[in-house]
Amino acid sequence: MTKKNLIAIAALSCFAFSTSGVAQEEQLSMKEAAKKSANPVSDVWMLITQNDYTFLEREDGHHEMQNRVSFQPVMPVPIMNDEWNLVNRLVVNQYSAPGDRESGDFTEGRTNGMGDTVFLSLLAPNRDDGWIWGVGPTVIMPTGTDGLTQDKWQVGPAALVARLGKETGNPMSIDSWNVGILAQQWWDVSGSDDVVDSTSQADIQYFLNYRLSDTALIGMTPNIQIDWTKSGSDQFTVPVGLGYIDMFRIGPMPVRWGVELQYYVMKPDANSSMNPAEYVPYAPDWNLKFFIAPVTLNPFK
Repeated sequence: MTKKNLIAIAALSCFAFSTSGVAQEEQLSMKEAAKKSANPVSDVWMLITQNDYTFLEREDGHHEMQNRVSFQPVMPVPIMNDEWNLVNRLVVNQYSAPGDRESGDFTEGRTNGMGDTVFLSLLAPNRDDGWIWGVGPTVIMPTGTDGLTQDKWQVGPAALVARLGKETGNPMSIDSWNVGILAQQWWDVSGSDDVVDSTSQADIQYFLNYRLSDTALIGMTPNIQIDWTKSGSDQFTVPVGLGYIDMFRIGPMPVRWGVELQYYVMKPDANSSMNPAEYVPYAPDWNLKFFIAPVTLNPFK
C-alpha cells in the first residue's frame, strides 16, 4: 500500500461519511463533535489520517528525514444497552525512511513501504467527561515490507485512564483541562528471528490539553516508546511537544484537525554497533505531526 493509496482511502472514506451520514451529522453540533472526538473511548466514529515528519540524527551528527502516513479508523461498537463501548482502532502505517533497509545500508538511498499494523480494542464505560477508563487487548501484525518490520506477531494488554474537563477558559480549574494516558505493552508470540530474536516493548501516549474554547485545545499528545530488550537510558524514547487542535466542517460533517511540534528529551544513542540487538542507526530529534479526522455518529446507534 503506497502513500497515495492511503491518501485516496482517507479521501474516499471522508466522502462516504459526508454523503451517507448527512442526517446524522446534522444532529451533531460542533461542540458535541469536539467533546466526543477529544474522548479516546467515546461513541462516535472517527477516520484519522496522520502525517509524522521526523528529523533523525546519525552517529556522526548528520540528519535525515523520515515521513510516516498513518491511517487510523476508530470504530466503537455500543454494547450493554449503550452503557459501554467496545472501541476498536486500527493503525496502518506507510513509511519513507532513510537508508536501504533491506540490504542493511543505512547511509544511502531510501526505503518506502508499509510498516507493521497495530490493532487495539478497549472496553470502556460510555461517558464524555469526568474520569474515563478502558482496558483490552492490543496486537501488532507483521505487515511491514523488508526493512520496515520486526517480522513478529506481538500481543499484550492496553489500558486507558483520563480525566476530561467540561469547562473552558479557566487555566486554574481542572475542568478546563484534558489529561490522561493510554498505555500498550507487547510481547512477541511468533514470527521470524531474522530481524530480532524477541521483542518486549511499550507505547505510552500521554495527553495534557488546555480547553481554550468549546472546540479548541492547546497542549501535547506525544508517544513515549520503551524497548525493554535494551539497557539503561537506551530503553526510552521520550518526546515533549506543543500543539493546537480545533474543528471545521465539510458540508454537514464536523472534522477534527491538529498540528504539533515535538522534541525528544530522551532517546537511544545512535551507534554502529556490530551487535544487531544494540545497533541504532538513527535517533529522533524532532517530530512535526498533522492529523485530520472526520467525525460521524455511530451507525450502530
